[in-house]
Amino acid sequence: MGMLGTILRYVFAIAGMAAVAWVVWKMVNRQEAKDADFQKKLDDDDTRAAKGRFGPPPRM
Repeated sequence: MGMLGTILRYVFAIAGMAAVAWVVWKMVNRQEAKDADFQKKLDDDDTRAAKGRFGPPPRM
């Protein structure tokens, strides 16, 4: 097959990696959603970021 075979091999390899990444991402999100302590930490972090925890940026 030559060039076409090489291209198909790369396409299938990339598609396989994307599928594995998607499955792992979904598993991690599902696990994190069940962890109340972790969710509280994320919410607290969002609150601190919204308040500007470190104050305004320095002037130059």
